[in-house]
Amino acid sequence: MSRWRWTVPSGLLMAVSFLSNGLSPVIIGQAIDDAVATLDPRRLWMWIGVLAGTFLVGIVASWFGRRLLNRSMLVIGHDLRMEVTDRIQHPRGVGGRRRTAGELLSIASSDTQRVADAVFMTVFPVAEVASILYVGAVMLTINVPLGIAVIVGGPVIVWVALKAAGPLRRRSTKRQRALARAAATATDVVQGLRILKGLGAVDIVRGRYRSVSDEAYERTVDANAAQARLNVTTDTTGSLYVIVIAVTAAWLALEGRLSIGELITIIGLTQFIIMPMTMLGKNIASRWAAAQASATRIREVLDAPYELGPERTHVPPLPLGLSVVTAPAPEQIILAPRDRVIVAPHSADLFEGSVLDNVHPDADRARAALHTAAVEDLPGGPEREVGENGRNLSGGQRQRVALARAVAADSDVLVLQDPTTAVDSVTETRISGRVAGIREGRTTVVFTDAPAWKAVADRVVASAEELIA
Repeated sequence: MSRWRWTVPSGLLMAVSFLSNGLSPVIIGQAIDDAVATLDPRRLWMWIGVLAGTFLVGIVASWFGRRLLNRSMLVIGHDLRMEVTDRIQHPRGVGGRRRTAGELLSIASSDTQRVADAVFMTVFPVAEVASILYVGAVMLTINVPLGIAVIVGGPVIVWVALKAAGPLRRRSTKRQRALARAAATATDVVQGLRILKGLGAVDIVRGRYRSVSDEAYERTVDANAAQARLNVTTDTTGSLYVIVIAVTAAWLALEGRLSIGELITIIGLTQFIIMPMTMLGKNIASRWAAAQASATRIREVLDAPYELGPERTHVPPLPLGLSVVTAPAPEQIILAPRDRVIVAPHSADLFEGSVLDNVHPDADRARAALHTAAVEDLPGGPEREVGENGRNLSGGQRQRVALARAVAADSDVLVLQDPTTAVDSVTETRISGRVAGIREGRTTVVFTDAPAWKAVADRVVASAEELIA
């Protein structure tokens, strides 16, 4: 999961990039003492070439280092999203505390992304620590007390940042929870918008969403305020620190204990080191706080118990052929394992894209399933865009596309619940006959009272218990 084969080289390359920038004041200081002070143009051009080469090395190292970092963040985010979605879609389900579809979507998207962003913490701190040690080593060669001050000052600034980050960590956790609730509520509202309009409950839901949205806004403002205070604290501490170093170096130069080139080197290094010192503490405090809050929510899903025990994951002993049941579907069939049983509910969701995209990745298999569901007369053909949740299709067209998707899955057991209530009787007769033909020799259970399905059924029973018995 950590992708160390990418993050380790990325950290080393970013360290090279940082150190290349840190070499600039050293090169300039040497050029002043070796070329400018002696009025030697040949030596000056040599140092200019060294400086240009150092810049080139830094640019190349930074480009490749950031490329590897971005790649590792994207791949880790993808792997983590897949692990979370696989757990959510496990045939035995997610037990424990009930979670809405919106909450699970928030965890599988925004929370996984924040954890993936924490890969940043495995790369840049390497470069920042290397920069602090490098500046300390260079300072030691110029003046021992200044070098010790740099080496000791780095951990001190990080400690100050971590102490100042306490409120940010707490408020980041509250912000993550509030944002997740707002995202979950919005997703659930959109998912059930038609039902809410039918019930006349839009105003009530709007009030509830406004409440969770306002809370998310307030928690975000609180967290941003804590972030601002952290930035002020670390930046102020770092600035005061380098000012003290620079003033001390200037005093030593006035005393004749430092050359002009050494003074310029020290001033340049203090300007360079302020960024690694302050960013090290801020990144550990802020990025890690957000990642920890999201990681907690992800672990809750990954470690959640299964909803179905092993004894409830077997397929009920259903007979082969097409069976029509005139009663509602029982729990023991609906909760059968999803890797062997496809349950197509009466109301199914469609995804934005073409009709073919909604049925099956294999175009030929999708077209065959569309023929079975009598969708061959769809205006615009199989390439027609269905729109968000199928808004570009009629109710009957949406129902038939959803049926085609269930047929294309080609599962051992296919369970349909009122699959043709939105189509006319002629089309219903055509669909039932085609489904019976293509599913011959396998188990198909249809919960419906429609005569067309009863006419092609191998058996018609009043309840699922009779079917299983």
